Amino acid sequence: MSLPTVTVIGSLNTDLITRTTRLPKPGETLTSTSFSTGCGGKGANQAVACARLSRSMNNISSPSVNVRMVGAVGEDTFGKDLVTELESNGIDASGVRLAAREKTGTAVVIVEEDTGENRILINPGANYSVLPSTFSPSLFSASSLPSLIILQLEILVHTVVHVIHAAKEAGVPVLLNPAPAVGLPSEIYSGMEHLILNETEAQLLAEIGAQSLQEDGRLHDACEYFLTRGVRNVVITMGADGVYWKSKNHAVVGNTAMQHVTAAKVEKVVDTTAAGDTFVGAYAVGISSGMSVDEAVRWANQAAAKTVEKEGAQDAIPWRDEVPPPT
Repeated sequence: MSLPTVTVIGSLNTDLITRTTRLPKPGETLTSTSFSTGCGGKGANQAVACARLSRSMNNISSPSVNVRMVGAVGEDTFGKDLVTELESNGIDASGVRLAAREKTGTAVVIVEEDTGENRILINPGANYSVLPSTFSPSLFSASSLPSLIILQLEILVHTVVHVIHAAKEAGVPVLLNPAPAVGLPSEIYSGMEHLILNETEAQLLAEIGAQSLQEDGRLHDACEYFLTRGVRNVVITMGADGVYWKSKNHAVVGNTAMQHVTAAKVEKVVDTTAAGDTFVGAYAVGISSGMSVDEAVRWANQAAAKTVEKEGAQDAIPWRDEVPPPT
């Protein structure tokens, strides 16, 4: 029996990471405590999370899920390093195209050491060369259909919309992580299997406004906004307030019921950069391995908590050995 395949279509960036005790004020210059570079991009991070959480760190050649990355990098050192890093994690990087005359995408990341919170400024570079015309017809051929496609919004939105429509026609379930959040055509939600977003993204896309989602039933309203437009499973991550999810397939007294998973215990928050991407990757592996939505959410919650205890993006993502499966 062949293993399930998760195909991640999205961004690959080189992270330029500065750690500081506080952010400079306008016009102020500060000396940072450290600087480093690393492999990142939401697409690549989620692919690495899928790969690491589907295999042992001591045996990457025996996964429970095959992982493929589709995207683009520039013809530069950054691009080569990104592809090498994907392959070192056991990911099929044959779908990563070298974009001529393009620079690899970069992300300037500033991390406040006291809180672990980050601020990120992205230059898309080659990521914006990922167009509908660049996809190989084999992506949706009957003989090689993936079990699940993961998408984010660090590539062009019209490319994301194209893939969602093509996946629907081919009968391939889609997991969309709409980050960074931008307005999306409402019809793309119809038939979407999984939508994972944070509070800010839910506020924007569900047109809730700036108020907290935990006030006056707004979490329920946000979930209903997506469910009524055709999404089957809506997961909203709320950081220290845990995770809320709602599913058309989870009936309580004949109605869908909001479920809450409390935040996993964290010894010390060091860096939150890859927490959301780790959650997405773990959830995808869990679903592809036969977990229920509830089990996948709980396992992803634990994996994300492990990530924030370490510095960096992909370097901080745990392996399957480090995150016990839900009981």
